[in-house]
Amino acid sequence: MLFNPIQATPQEVIAFILIFMRISGIFLVAPVFASANVPSMVKASWTLIVSLLLFPVIPFQQLILPTTGIPLFLDILKELFVGFVLGMAVSIVFSAFELAGQLIDIQMGFGLVNVIDPVTGSQVSIMGNYYYFVATVVFLAIDGHYILLRAIAASFTVIPLGTVHFTSMLEGQMNHLFSQMFLIGFQIALPVIAALFLTNLISGIVARTIPQMNVFIVTMPLNIAVGLLIAAVSMSFTVYLTGQVFNNTYHELADLIQSMR
Repeated sequence: MLFNPIQATPQEVIAFILIFMRISGIFLVAPVFASANVPSMVKASWTLIVSLLLFPVIPFQQLILPTTGIPLFLDILKELFVGFVLGMAVSIVFSAFELAGQLIDIQMGFGLVNVIDPVTGSQVSIMGNYYYFVATVVFLAIDGHYILLRAIAASFTVIPLGTVHFTSMLEGQMNHLFSQMFLIGFQIALPVIAALFLTNLISGIVARTIPQMNVFIVTMPLNIAVGLLIAAVSMSFTVYLTGQVFNNTYHELADLIQSMR
């Protein structure tokens, strides 16, 4: 049954509004969908289209939904927050790649060099921006956006409209995601960090052996060259690890949804 605003009952209108708010929360913060390069009208159209497509398959007829007053306002806020949490979970995964780039930049000597990220509009490190775009390409290549849409659809089955509850499990799941962010970021940056550590170790030995050499002048361009070379050589490992991370994202989203039942 498609949503017809002219012939819809009050319950159907309220249900559609709640569906729209949950999906809006996701599209406000989820990577790719929330990109600053995407016009606001396009984002609103995506949200409306997804809401219209999901409306016929979401069971809400047996639910008692508030129609006016504070209960309705609170339900709208809850649905918006559910979408926000799911979108933020995917955003945290993407932040792991920016973190990996920042760790590498510090070792390469780019710690104070930032560029404007056209996606988020914020300042990020050079290598952080590079790994973020690699993650975006892999995310789209393995149909990660479909994984997110599947999670949205599944959330309405696990958490029916108006039945959202925030428990301590949600806090635990978010803490787990943040800890995973640091672990994933370190794993991605590990090949380059290890190579730069060996480079600096060798440079230190050379400095002790040949005091006349200005090691500082030699080490800076050497670190940049080694860092870029190892980042290029380890790209297949990075892409493989990125794919594994995004394949596990659906399970992380499922656990988050379960924590809000």
